[in-house]
Amino acid sequence: MFAANLSKMYYLLAKFFSRLFIGFLFGALFASLIVLLSINFKGKVTNSSNFHKIPNNSEYNSWLSKNKVLKTKIPLDILRYSGKEYLLESQYLYKTLSVLCIIFVRNEKNAKAAQATWAQGCSDIELVKLNTRQRKIRMPVKQNKENSTWSLLCKCLMKIDYKHQWILIINDNTFALLENLRLLVAPLNYTKNYYLGHAVQFWNINYNTGQAGYLLSLGSLKELQNKLGNDSCVAETTYLNQEDFYIGKLLSTLNIFPQDTRDSLGLTTFHSFNWYQEFFSSATYYKMSVYPVSCCSSQSITFQATEADKMYMYYYLLYQLEVFHEGSLGNRPASTPVPEEQVWKAFLKERGIMRDYVSAREYYKIWEDLVHDPEEFLKEMRDKKMDYT
Repeated sequence: MFAANLSKMYYLLAKFFSRLFIGFLFGALFASLIVLLSINFKGKVTNSSNFHKIPNNSEYNSWLSKNKVLKTKIPLDILRYSGKEYLLESQYLYKTLSVLCIIFVRNEKNAKAAQATWAQGCSDIELVKLNTRQRKIRMPVKQNKENSTWSLLCKCLMKIDYKHQWILIINDNTFALLENLRLLVAPLNYTKNYYLGHAVQFWNINYNTGQAGYLLSLGSLKELQNKLGNDSCVAETTYLNQEDFYIGKLLSTLNIFPQDTRDSLGLTTFHSFNWYQEFFSSATYYKMSVYPVSCCSSQSITFQATEADKMYMYYYLLYQLEVFHEGSLGNRPASTPVPEEQVWKAFLKERGIMRDYVSAREYYKIWEDLVHDPEEFLKEMRDKKMDYT
């Protein structure tokens, strides 16, 4: 069901962006338009027709069987309106697989949005706040090793205990689907050495780019902690603010390398860019990728959300918008219909207004006072804790 929602979102976004793109260029010469569109799709990145298909998850299904878990499909209509309780697959994975999310915070607004949306799927959250204050006068300054992204991440990793099986390291402008992440790692032994993400190459070092987020198993964390010791977090390094490259370089000395995280259809799951760039990618976007990039897996794990408001939009599309394909339970009227009069009286009573009659104008005024500031009203709605399951 979740994969179907993701495929539907891919289709809607592709349709929207394609119309936007064509509309923007409509005033240009027709021949130029053809050339531009051809260039977009001649690169290393391809848009696969398989994105609507469900990958083969044989290893995951074997893992479920090994744990004596029987999986069955329940129509959404029954799930929502039958009154029965079911253990969802996402709930089982959440309880079984522990994931610590380490989020680099460059923008407080993004971090808050992440915590209110996708990060609810994390077992625990660790915020690593970076000093990104803009200087009014740009002058050369000496880099401070103590506040570099590598130093801050290193210190964070060194103090982590061993209660979590997996550690996701991610930026605050990235959206992660923890259900799909757990689906990927469920068959894996977290005590072994795993280092997962979107593999790229720089200076003959293969590492997982921080733009797409990357994942360490508990086994890899222990190896890394032993390697770092007590002083390496502030050791001299050329890559002070390229922690993704530096951690990959360190792991390579331990014979821990990035692995292929594409699904069984060969589609990418860790994405370094936003959906517009993914759907209309050029060769330059993924020129350093180790494995061929093909957009986009229906079991994608990360992508760029870019801004806080986009995170709320994606969260709504993926977790709150429900598509009913069958069933009729949701269309049945309530067994004991509530009179309209009782509805508005209950609404007034909640606000301390005890009256048997109000005019339409008075009722409108009450609502107007309630939503006097649309932005504030929206903020209150966002601040309400969302139900992860």
